[in-house]
Amino acid sequence: MIQQANQLYAELTQQLRETEVLRFPSPALRQERLLQHIRKAIDVLKRQVIAHTFAEEAEEILFFKEVKPKFTSLLIFHARLALIELKKPLGSLQDLRRHYENELLLIRIFYDHHVQLYQYLLSGASYLDSRLFVRGKTDLPYQYCTSAVDTDTRFSTHYDYIVARLEANRRLGEYLIQALQRLEQGQLDLNVPQSEPAMTWTGSKVYLIELAYGLYESGQINNGTADLCQITEQLEKFFGVKLGNVYRTFQEVRQRKKDSRTKFLDLMRERLLHRMDTLDGA
Repeated sequence: MIQQANQLYAELTQQLRETEVLRFPSPALRQERLLQHIRKAIDVLKRQVIAHTFAEEAEEILFFKEVKPKFTSLLIFHARLALIELKKPLGSLQDLRRHYENELLLIRIFYDHHVQLYQYLLSGASYLDSRLFVRGKTDLPYQYCTSAVDTDTRFSTHYDYIVARLEANRRLGEYLIQALQRLEQGQLDLNVPQSEPAMTWTGSKVYLIELAYGLYESGQINNGTADLCQITEQLEKFFGVKLGNVYRTFQEVRQRKKDSRTKFLDLMRERLLHRMDTLDGA
């Protein structure tokens, strides 16, 4: 189940990446198309979970604590983003700034209401997982706020939505802060392209995808909470490159027979060891 869900998520994020670069008559239509993709994926995921019997409690906890929230956070993020842009005032620069600051305030209020759960997640703790992320539990920690969003108890626990909302708020916060920074720089149109990256990737795109997967699997970013899509997006922005269908490329890398399946990581290791040996006089 976990593997199926992760594959579905990889396919969804690729769909979103491809949709975001398409031309639409308006940003609202783009957001609606993105939301359609996310809703369809969540519907598929729901059918899979309802038909599935988790082999053990640990698998169910993993699904509702980490896997399902990735899908839900995408839905919340894009739905909120569409609403923020829809409500964007046409008045002065000050009105626009106040609009984004009010949205940041809402994020802070939500965080304050769920700070104990946020700290629990951030600490990497697991002692409450069987009460927070298993369906049908009623002995909930009284100090943890909860919000019901999906009344179908076959596909929801009391807290998987809150986990998703916290992640969506993190992404929204980043977006709003960048919007305010652009306002300070006098860029009233938030679609104004960013300046060219200081460095560009001139190597194989396959190598960069290999690096993205390596960073993701080793959990080196945001204490291991950054997903593959986020890491890939940041690498694309930083190096000014489009990586295309990352999931399909990775499948091709997995099928390498004659050569190493980690050619780039092997190359880096070889060059780094050679450099060390040279400095050591070996």
